[in-house]
Amino acid sequence: MAKQRKDRLGAWLAALTGGGWTLYILLLILFHYGRPEQQYGYLRYLEVEVRTGWLTLPTLWFHLGIWGALGLAVTTFTLVHLKGRRHSQYLKAYLVMLAVAASLTLLLFYFYPA
Repeated sequence: MAKQRKDRLGAWLAALTGGGWTLYILLLILFHYGRPEQQYGYLRYLEVEVRTGWLTLPTLWFHLGIWGALGLAVTTFTLVHLKGRRHSQYLKAYLVMLAVAASLTLLLFYFYPA
């Protein structure tokens, strides 16, 4: 049986896919931290002050990062498609899911109630 040579490009593309998902999860945490707080009835009853506006710096990093994750997903998808190996095509599904998730998160960000 012949030895299979190491596919460095495939490993690099898989690492980019995993890195894109990791970035997306970290950005969701940043989104949660930067958004306005909910003023629940219990907080109103105790007269606890809540923040009603977005935090500027986390919001900026979230916005730039989510566009970066979307760009990373599209670029990596293109590279996987151009590579054309059958055994690395599973990455396309993960990259499409990442692109859809990032797009929906951007829509949530833009249409978040003020």
